[in-house]
Amino acid sequence: MNEKLIAISAASDDDYEFSYQVKKAAEGELIQKTFGWDEAFQRDFHKKEWTEKQPSIIKVDDNPIGTVALTENDGQIEIGQFFIQPEYQNRGIGTIFLHRALQKADEVQAIIKLAFLRGNRAESLYRRNGFQLVAQTETHCYMERRPRKTSQPDS
Repeated sequence: MNEKLIAISAASDDDYEFSYQVKKAAEGELIQKTFGWDEAFQRDFHKKEWTEKQPSIIKVDDNPIGTVALTENDGQIEIGQFFIQPEYQNRGIGTIFLHRALQKADEVQAIIKLAFLRGNRAESLYRRNGFQLVAQTETHCYMERRPRKTSQPDS
């Protein structure tokens, strides 16, 4: 995948339903397996997430294909709502986005964290990129990656 075709843009109210549908397509089967799928509950949960932490829209060649929410505070970056439509998975898009986030974390020397449902195939992507499991529950895995030292330019 050509990295230049991948962009992240702020979501607008018009992206609300897309955001829900991409989550449902990318993670719905795993949610069903883990908790059972309750449409009303999932819609309420999505509305709460949207209100608290509206995600950005991942676009390829200006077409929306996924979502991600990056939250920065207290020397940490949290990745959440990281969903890519199934037909765009396994094309390197997640890797490109993740590399951008990791580069930013290294530049500001921030720990980068994420959580996901157990059984999510993306775990191998996170492990390949230096994330380590720090906790898990019956339903979720929590991973983080410590910042790498960046070389400082000579003054």
